[in-house]
Amino acid sequence: MRIKPFHCLLLTITFLVVAGVRSATAVGEEEIGGPARYELIEDIVYGNKDGMGLTLDVLTPAVDAKGLGVILVSSGSWKSSKSNIPAQDEKRRNGEHWVQGLLKGGYTLFLVRHGSAPRYFVPEMVEDIRRSVRFVRLNGPRFKVDPAHLGITSGSSGGHLALMVGMTGDDGIADSQDSVERVSSRTQAIVAWFPPTDMINWGSPNGYRTIEIGRPTFFQQIFGKITNLEEQLKSISPVYQLSKDDPPLLLLHGDKDKTVPVQQSQLLEAKYKEAGLDVQLIVHPGGGHSYWPGIMDDYRAVWTWFDRYLKPQ
Repeated sequence: MRIKPFHCLLLTITFLVVAGVRSATAVGEEEIGGPARYELIEDIVYGNKDGMGLTLDVLTPAVDAKGLGVILVSSGSWKSSKSNIPAQDEKRRNGEHWVQGLLKGGYTLFLVRHGSAPRYFVPEMVEDIRRSVRFVRLNGPRFKVDPAHLGITSGSSGGHLALMVGMTGDDGIADSQDSVERVSSRTQAIVAWFPPTDMINWGSPNGYRTIEIGRPTFFQQIFGKITNLEEQLKSISPVYQLSKDDPPLLLLHGDKDKTVPVQQSQLLEAKYKEAGLDVQLIVHPGGGHSYWPGIMDDYRAVWTWFDRYLKPQ
């Protein structure tokens, strides 16, 4: 990402985190070498919310599965949905780098959907994804993955949620009557593509103020009700969630990203380094938001990262 002047922020904030997993540009057949084959279990309910089910899909590589589970957050503009037309979802799974890049690395994917705006807001979405981690860990043997070593990943708004969950994991709620809530929500590795990380200093110090002036209802769309905006923004900004036990983090970002400035990944990388935590930032020259030519080549770094930290030592 690059730091953008204030007047440019007003032009790009409308499109903030709109190009996450749900709506990423498809990768050409020539680039992915044909879609990876996989076994699919759809619409597993990992929780309930206001009488509605929270669901995930499980995609297991048909060949060379490593038995390593990765939560892939399905989110674009903090919205998460599934098509009512199965062929559309199949086309997306077979053509987008999010799924194909990981399947080709041998990882079992848990494609997780969360409650969406405007009914639910970002703090609630974090809790949804956190519950999905607990659910996957509890049911790891059922899905033939190691429950002790789980990764989490996504891009843009999904990358933001993946960071929030990965950096705020806990050991479970011991006295909960819910068996899922008693399970740890910790993940052992994070991979985040072009994620928002500091909603206060968006593009420049206190950049949120320009957003607040240009889009006075934008933050209501995130929180529903504004009480103390700075504190609320900090509460959903990964840079302010850092702790000494945070998982190893790989960040990938294009330096021509006009939606989420590369400064956002650079800020989090610096915080990780200050804390002495394992981190790597890969900046792709000329890369925009959501997709760039040759993006599948970057998955080699993703595979190396997940193999290093998810395989039992």
